[in-house]
Amino acid sequence: MTGPPAGRAAHLTPAERIGFLMLVMAAIAFGLAPSGAKLAYAGGTEPLTLVALRFFASAVGVGVVALMLGRPLTLRLRSAIGAVALGMLLVWNAFGYLSAIHYIPVSLAAALFYTFPIQVGVMATIIGHERLTWARLAALLLGFCGVILAVGTEVRGLDWRGVGFAIGAGTGVAVSSITFERMSRRGDRVTMVLWATISATAVTWTAVLATGGLVWPSGDLGWAGLAMTVLCFAFALVTYYLALPRVGAVRAAMVANLEPVIAITAAMVILVERPTLARLAGVGLILGAILLMHVSDRRRRRADQSGVQGS
Repeated sequence: MTGPPAGRAAHLTPAERIGFLMLVMAAIAFGLAPSGAKLAYAGGTEPLTLVALRFFASAVGVGVVALMLGRPLTLRLRSAIGAVALGMLLVWNAFGYLSAIHYIPVSLAAALFYTFPIQVGVMATIIGHERLTWARLAALLLGFCGVILAVGTEVRGLDWRGVGFAIGAGTGVAVSSITFERMSRRGDRVTMVLWATISATAVTWTAVLATGGLVWPSGDLGWAGLAMTVLCFAFALVTYYLALPRVGAVRAAMVANLEPVIAITAAMVILVERPTLARLAGVGLILGAILLMHVSDRRRRRADQSGVQGS
């Protein structure tokens, strides 16, 4: 008796389809958040305030999800330690990226930060967690080149502290992506994200209180920007990490390259920025990389299914 047709088996499973939809939604929200932050900064707020509010909103959001789904609110000791460690990584990711922006141009910081999809692929291959084919590697590299073109780079007066922070933050995202995917096999992923965001909230609010408290923006646009960046970030963070176990760290990181595409579009509409031809070319490369990844995965699935049927 033979299995289902190879072409049909090559399609994504329902869980993977849901996972990819969640990742696209997360990318849109992540892409909108920077424009909101820009408006909030113009209103007089500062990065630490936004980071603390973002993690608080994330913890509340995932807590509501956990209650609605009837998920447990406690973890075994090993999983709890892992969740707290993930929370510390989340704090590092935010702190590193914001520190990089302090030392180097935002465009360069973003380009270096978005090396994390390539880092995910390399790390996953080294630990034997994913098979990094030549097509996948080409897609990851193509996507990164697209990011560089999309955000642009400026290297004059380069401060290497900023370079280190940006790459380090990208490494933190890569490590947290792979770590959470593996952790989710040992316990409830919703509960793990809950405790990760709670620990991140505790750390960032301690820092806020130690440095004088929250700095609120002024004016309607400032408050609108603060609400936009906090809510978008919280939604995106929760959605991204809940989707990770469904699709895998490598493919999740690839879809995350949609973020600069959304960010550029949002900046055009909200901040009235005019994209250059280089940025538009970068958007095209990113979309091409995602298409290449999708085609490569479908071909691999067909090949694997054909091997099973022929055995």
